[in-house]
Amino acid sequence: SDTYHAESANFGTLFTFGDGSISYRNYQDRDHFIHGYPFVPYQFPLFQATIQNLSDHNAFEGRHSSVGERSMLGVFQQVAKRIGAKPIGELATFDLMFEGIRAALKANIQRAILLAESELRDPFAVRVLKALFLVKYVKEFKASTRNLGVLMLERFDQDLDALHKQVEQALNLLEQQTYIQRNGELYAYLTDEEKDVEEEIKITEVESSDVADELQTLIFDQVLKTKKIRYDLNGQDYPFSRKLDDQFYGREQELTIHIISPFNEHAGNEELIRTNSVYHNDVLFVLLPQEDRLMRDLLMYKRTEKYIRQNTAVTQQDSIKRILTDKAHQNRERYQQLQELVARLLGYAKLLVAGSDVDLGSEDAQARVTKGFNELIARAYPNLRMLRDIRYNEADVASYLQRSQEGLLGADATALAESEQEILAFIQGNSRAGVRTTLKGVLEQFARKPYGWYYAAILCNLALLCARGKVEVRSDGNLLEDSALAHALLNTQGTGNVVIEPQVEFTASQVRALKAFYEDFFDAAPSASEAKALGKEAAGRMQALRDELDALTAEAKHYPFLQQLKPVIERLDALLAKPYTWYLTELGREEDRLLDLKEELIDPLRRFMDGPQRAIYDEATRFLQAQESNFGYLQDDNAGAIRSALHAPDCFKGSRMQQLKTELDSLQQAVAKELQATRKQAEAMLEQMQQRMQGMDEYKRLPEARTDELDSKFDELRNHFAQQPLIAVINDLLRRFEEQGYQVLLRKMVEMANPQPKEPDHRAGKESTQVEDSQKAEYVVAKTLIIPFDKPFLAEESDVERYLDALRDALISAIHQGKRVQI
Repeated sequence: SDTYHAESANFGTLFTFGDGSISYRNYQDRDHFIHGYPFVPYQFPLFQATIQNLSDHNAFEGRHSSVGERSMLGVFQQVAKRIGAKPIGELATFDLMFEGIRAALKANIQRAILLAESELRDPFAVRVLKALFLVKYVKEFKASTRNLGVLMLERFDQDLDALHKQVEQALNLLEQQTYIQRNGELYAYLTDEEKDVEEEIKITEVESSDVADELQTLIFDQVLKTKKIRYDLNGQDYPFSRKLDDQFYGREQELTIHIISPFNEHAGNEELIRTNSVYHNDVLFVLLPQEDRLMRDLLMYKRTEKYIRQNTAVTQQDSIKRILTDKAHQNRERYQQLQELVARLLGYAKLLVAGSDVDLGSEDAQARVTKGFNELIARAYPNLRMLRDIRYNEADVASYLQRSQEGLLGADATALAESEQEILAFIQGNSRAGVRTTLKGVLEQFARKPYGWYYAAILCNLALLCARGKVEVRSDGNLLEDSALAHALLNTQGTGNVVIEPQVEFTASQVRALKAFYEDFFDAAPSASEAKALGKEAAGRMQALRDELDALTAEAKHYPFLQQLKPVIERLDALLAKPYTWYLTELGREEDRLLDLKEELIDPLRRFMDGPQRAIYDEATRFLQAQESNFGYLQDDNAGAIRSALHAPDCFKGSRMQQLKTELDSLQQAVAKELQATRKQAEAMLEQMQQRMQGMDEYKRLPEARTDELDSKFDELRNHFAQQPLIAVINDLLRRFEEQGYQVLLRKMVEMANPQPKEPDHRAGKESTQVEDSQKAEYVVAKTLIIPFDKPFLAEESDVERYLDALRDALISAIHQGKRVQI
């Protein structure tokens, strides 16, 4: 009871297992302690699990295979007797349970313990071996150094630190003598067969290069997990070479991460490594802390891996196959522990760049290495600052090329950023030395030290140089512009064929001359002031002018004089084939001719087509087409003069259209006057024929409705005369009515005035016959009668007398033939 009250506060510390092991019940109270002492509560379920698992693995002789409570009672009784003489305060250690089952165990199972008892001179190590034997098959118990210390606790006041050291020393001795095996932090007892396998594994030879390969895989693939590291200031990923203990792995890059492992021959000589880093400012040195366990476990992992690979297929014994399977499982756990160990070592590693320590706060492996690599980038690439932390993107290349045209480069398009100056100086230097500069060469030059510029940054700055007119880009000898240039810059397959040359320098007088021509020829000031941009703008305006004139020639069908523009368009096409440099250097030879064309042809035509003169031309053309048949009735040939004026090649010049307008007005008045006279004459003749019809007896006998019907025909014809613009048509309408329509109308009038009876009226007599003859009579026009006369005209009185006699005879003859003559 006194012991309980003195020690109960320490029970949780003394008898609790860690490292992921199963939790067991501790002492509950005073009575529980008194009834259980000198045993600890965990020992009961743990020992029960021990004998159950040993039985499952056929560790007992046949007659001792029982694992019931009676067997446990016997063991605990035996242990209690053995320590009965010890003072109060001491405990029954778990290894003592072995003595209780020793007699029931098979000899081959406990042979390692028997050998240790006779060979080892460390009794405590033998006791630890017995404890490991008891928990060998209890999977839920993790046999770590700390948990084994709980099993070996002998008294309440024992020094725990000293106990753990004693346990660790015993474990090292047992592992060295191959009584046990270690897998990371855990230990396991080895049976004879397992011991044989373990000893074979330990003598398995592995290449040091294989061990180094595995370590670099652990570091770079399993822990760092990247081939590139992002630089925080520009958001770009920079590749690095993998180097472990002076050996490169994979593709070499300009920057290197060099891991100095405990395997390195200079691992302990920090000053030598620091000095070496001074001369390699493109290397991040990572010094892993010294850790014997890393070397032991990695070597054991590779040996076990090789041994399992070599023996899995050839072994026949089931027990060995089972052991190999367990080894494979343990080796996987060992590899996981190695990953954790490497990550932890990297978290405490010392990082050196150019002989200086990298100040780090994080213990996370990836974060530390990333921060160290960022420091390396800043030191290895001092010219990276020239990019001024601008975030460039490949998608922006086209927009950078357009900045000059859009006026986004400011008033001084020649003001270069420091990064642009560097690229331009490189290109100009190559040009002076007679070296051809390709896009590939530019990319390679500025991607390496001391620049370290990323792909998009180089392209965007080069695009700005193109936009400012500082360089020219060619492919297969052809100058690239606009979309073709953007495509060539972004095409990663053809960088070696894209040639970059410094732009030819133009004099101020050449620029001024082009500006003056631009203003004179295009009647506007150019927006660009830099030579290349000005030349391209002039070429662009030429293209726009050419398109405008081409659109005008499409109307040459209606305006024949526009055909004169075709030679002008051909001349402009020839100019458009020239590079922009031609406008700055050679345009002077063509300037006078172009300005003459503008003054004599282009401007007058454009003013004509956009001004009121075109409306006069269109009006005259339409009038000539519409009134063509009327011109033959006029005395003067004004229409011919207007037609000639319209077809004149220079009709669009000067005041020719104003003059034509005067002539057109006169012609319109003449046509209108003649048309009006024709209408009046036709209406007069029509009025005469109507009056004659109205004076006939038949007309007078008709009711008003019938007379209106007859008169309406004359009204319709008068309306036609009023609306008809052609003189010939009016005359023709009148002639046809006079020769045909008027006769039909008279016959209809007679029929309506003398309707034929439905049945023959024999009493009507002579009157009825006269009506019928009247209705059947044939009407002829007097002027259609053939008058026999021997002269074409009348010249004397005797001619008149003879012509009248002939006319009288013709008229009387027609009447005798039953015809009615229309006069």
